[in-house]
Amino acid sequence: MHHILAMGTEESDESGNERIDLVAYRVDTNRFGDWATREEVCTMSARRSFGLKLTNGFVVVEQESLRSLNIGSLCFNEVVKWARRVAPDDSVIPTELLASHVGSYKPENLERRHRFYRQFGLEFEFTNRGAHALASGISKPIVGRDLVTHPMSKYPNIVEIELVSAVQQLAMRQEGLEDDVSRLEGAVSRLLAERRRRSDRVVKVAQLLRWPLVCASFAAGAILARPDHFGLHL
Repeated sequence: MHHILAMGTEESDESGNERIDLVAYRVDTNRFGDWATREEVCTMSARRSFGLKLTNGFVVVEQESLRSLNIGSLCFNEVVKWARRVAPDDSVIPTELLASHVGSYKPENLERRHRFYRQFGLEFEFTNRGAHALASGISKPIVGRDLVTHPMSKYPNIVEIELVSAVQQLAMRQEGLEDDVSRLEGAVSRLLAERRRRSDRVVKVAQLLRWPLVCASFAAGAILARPDHFGLHL
């Protein structure tokens, strides 16, 4: 199955208080132009204020069916690119991994969470207070320039498409679908019209046949009503 992901960012360049907000939606290409059908996949934000804060507290793709598709990594990669560009010399505010997530995630998801952050250069000191070794911890000191970003080739299952051409293709597809629907509606209308014409012809034929039958019945009745028909000579 193929998905189209629309990802957008908004940046504030206020000196000393820079910020980036990112949102990603899954677009229903079967209902192009109806943005009410879009499905939010994830939101992320980062800001610069006495250091670089890379998360808004929760980095996750909510829909389980969309996990392990590199969507979260792709989005966070954009956040890290921004951090390296805006504040390469700033210290990154430590990211904390919460033990409370142990009850929410399977052990393999805790391992995935660890790999997720490590790919961007974040290493952790773990407290080992929980049932899992990776349950809780805090990231080690690092500055913006030492964070790691990745090219699109890092995510082979994701193809980046140019926005204008993608919209044009979707519009053409929508137009083609509308043409198909119009042709189907026309064909159905013609079939119904032909059926009505045939029905009208049957009714007309039945009406035309009715009078000869009535006349024949009357003649037969007249013959039967003749006294001499029964050999009676009154």
